Order: sequence, then structure tokens, then C-alpha cells
Amino acid sequence: MRNVIVLLILVLSACKEVYEVPNHSPGVVKVIDNLLMIAYGEGGLVISDENSGEVLAQIFPPRGMNSIDDFDKDGDLIFVLDSRGRDYLAVFTFNGGDVKLVSNPITVEGGPFNGISASNGNLIVSGGTTFLNRFTYSQTGKLRGPVNFGRDRGHPDVLLSQDGQAAFVSTDFDGGVNGFGVTSLFVGGQLQIPFVISELRIFDSGTTIGVTRPVGFPIQTTIFNNHLIVAHGGGLTFIDLIENYVFGNSTNMDIGINSISLATDSDIAYVIGYLNENPTLIRLDISNIDSPVLSGSESLNTNGNIPTSIAIGANEIYIAAGDAGILVLPKN
Repeated sequence: MRNVIVLLILVLSACKEVYEVPNHSPGVVKVIDNLLMIAYGEGGLVISDENSGEVLAQIFPPRGMNSIDDFDKDGDLIFVLDSRGRDYLAVFTFNGGDVKLVSNPITVEGGPFNGISASNGNLIVSGGTTFLNRFTYSQTGKLRGPVNFGRDRGHPDVLLSQDGQAAFVSTDFDGGVNGFGVTSLFVGGQLQIPFVISELRIFDSGTTIGVTRPVGFPIQTTIFNNHLIVAHGGGLTFIDLIENYVFGNSTNMDIGINSISLATDSDIAYVIGYLNENPTLIRLDISNIDSPVLSGSESLNTNGNIPTSIAIGANEIYIAAGDAGILVLPKN
């Protein structure tokens, strides 16, 4: 691991103190296991206690990697991805602030503009502009694979189910001629090529203003109860997940913005995107998932930067907004 010291600067918000890496912009923010995790590209991955704000670790790109652009966490394992051209994947363990590199960087096909998801021994690096890469991993972080699969382009985002048995990937069907959409895949437990369970073309998905990571059609997903919620340039799509992750009925909803990223907490969906040219946060009551209700919206002060990622903490909303840093807003 590089022996580099980067000072952290303190950004004050009305909600709490959030630490940021100087001269680097946040691209992805997540809250996992009560940890606030922010990827700063060449500035690495910053991990803080979400409740206290205490910085627990800063993981720098290991030798052979230039940046950390996306990541995921499963137990004590943290998987990091460099997706700036020739892609690299590495694995760390993290336990109470103790960070250890357990799998040196390996090359993966797929970039640029891709993502990563890990769950229950399965890991997928999405294809971005080429194939997807499927791995398995042990409890110690040892990787097996990859197995490459999928179309020859257009899988910029991926989400594994909690049991790791299925994956939901954004898909460029036929070069976008027949619409962008989402595909569900059966992954299974063995290192094998996943197979398609269901496909859904979202014909009004459109593109999202200015987003270059993952691409101009992010089509990001989250699972809420037995539904898959899909954020795309046309708003949101709600898909019933029936037995074995087969797609059931689907409903498109125009929420007034070109959606970029979303997260759920309790019965609220939080979506960031653009209303005309104004970055906006939408709150949606999904307590009755069959009849979502718009419960609030507010403009975001991003100083002209594009909001790219959103995460929900115990009391705050965290939004990655490029050079504007991490925006911290009250959840209620």
C-alpha cells in the first residue's frame, strides 16, 4: 500500500461534521453497517463512523491502481474498483480501523464507466462499455474468476441481491435503439456464467444530464421489499419481483426530474436528479409501493457541479456533488 499521508479538511454543515480529501472530488457515497464511506478517486476511500463523524480509516489506491472510483462492503471485506480506463480490482479487510490489503490489484475488463457489487460470496464488476465480470470470494477475501458474460456493451451499473443469488444490471439494449432498461440475472453459488431471468426495456428512460459515471444512462436500482426501484432519465420505474427474481408488473412514474441516483430508508425513497437544469432532491413516500406519493422536493446548491450519488444515514442525507464536496441535509 502506498505510504502517502493526505490531510483531511473539515467541512461544516448544519447537520454534522463531514471530512473530505483536499484537491479531490467525491464520486460515490454509501452508508453500510453504520459506516459513512466516500470514494474520492485518486484520494482513495474515506471511512467514518456515521453517528459520530470520526474518521476511522483512509484507504489509498494500492500499488498498481490509480484511483478508487467505486466500492462495496460485505462483512469485514471491502472491494475497491479503479474504473478510469484499464480497470483494476482489489480487496481489503477492515476491522475497527485496522486496514489490510488481502488481494492485490487484478485487471478486469469493462471500463470505463462501470461499477461493483458484492454479496454473500459473489461479486460482479459491471461492464460499462463491454462485458460484465463475475467473481466468487472467500471469507478471507480470496478471489476466484473472473467469468465474463453479457452483451458487448452497455452495463454501467449492477446490484446484487442480499443473498447474492441474483443481479440486476442496467442494460443498453441494441445500442439504445429499443430503449435502455434493466436485466435480472441468476448468479448462483458456483463460479459459472449467470443466465438471464428477466429483461425490461424502459422506453422513456432517456439519458441523464451530464453524468459520466457510470454513463449517460445510469439506470441505478435499489431493492425495497419485493420490488425493484429503477432510477433513470425518465424518472422512476417500479418492478414487482416475484418468485426467483422474475420481473412481474412494472409501472413508470414521472417524478419531475431526470433521475441520477436513489436510496431508500424506511418508507421513503430519496432521489437526486435534474429539474430542467437545476439539481434537485425528491422525497417519495413508498409506504404503499403500488401508489407512491411525492412528499417533498428541494433544490441543491452544488455550485454548478453534478450530484452523482446519494446515501441515507441515521439522521442525515449525504450527496456527492463533485467539487462542491459532500452535501449533508437533514433526513426529516
